[in-house]
Amino acid sequence: MPGQATLEFALGLTMFLVLLIGAVDLGRATWVWNTMAHAAREGARYGAMPTRTSAEIRDYAISRATLIGLTSGEVSVTRGVCGNPSSPVVVTINHSFTPVATGIAAFWGGGGSIAMTASSSMYVENGVPPCAS
Repeated sequence: MPGQATLEFALGLTMFLVLLIGAVDLGRATWVWNTMAHAAREGARYGAMPTRTSAEIRDYAISRATLIGLTSGEVSVTRGVCGNPSSPVVVTINHSFTPVATGIAAFWGGGGSIAMTASSSMYVENGVPPCAS
């Protein structure tokens, strides 16, 4: 039949492009989440010094999350207590990832974006001013 090969090519190309764009978006989402986790870890490490304020820790975590556009409203910091293992500094990042293929987010129920969270905690050092004992 005339045009059969063209129709099969069009259908095959469509499926290939959908899979390709989905794979690229999955890679981007993984990269964004890894960047968020790295920023949370770095923020918690930075906050292990008792002289650092919550605002300084938040700003440092934002500076470590390159190219994803974090805002101060997406980063929360819980300041720990010096030398108390049950009260560490906790840095939590909540960010919405928007894929190129919005149908992927709709599949997950996000309606255009996917909510991602990364958190890290670390004990606050003891024996360092102002926590010297």
